[in-house]
Amino acid sequence: MILTAIAQTGMSLSGGLLAGSRTTGLSGERPTGLPELASFGVYALMVLVILGLLMFLTTWLGGRKPSPEKDMPYESGVIPTGSARLRLPVQFYLVAIFFIIFDLEAVFVYSWAVAFDLLGRQGFAYISFFIGALLIGLVYIWKKKGLQWGPREK
Repeated sequence: MILTAIAQTGMSLSGGLLAGSRTTGLSGERPTGLPELASFGVYALMVLVILGLLMFLTTWLGGRKPSPEKDMPYESGVIPTGSARLRLPVQFYLVAIFFIIFDLEAVFVYSWAVAFDLLGRQGFAYISFFIGALLIGLVYIWKKKGLQWGPREK
């Protein structure tokens, strides 16, 4: 009796729709159709038209009068001298990369620590392998002298 009632309403035991049935879901919502997509298209078109109009008006109404002082870069009130193209040592970039790597490591270790009780020994093995691989990479960089800042010996 229950199975015939389920078959008549088009619902399965798990709460989803049966294949080929055209009834609404449990929440009573209809699936997205052409009218909803058309209204979204009209909305998107209106947004694009308004954005284009605003961009055109700002370039047309906002007059530009370039001058040498306006085109000069502003550096906190200090007049720039010389070239802005300075060579930075590679160590600056290495420190940035190390920060990104160890910052991501901290995110992974923190998320592991939050779910420690759910992951068990297998999760501990995974995070141990992850930290071990990062430590091997750190030792490799250390041995290649990628962390030294002073003048290099030849």
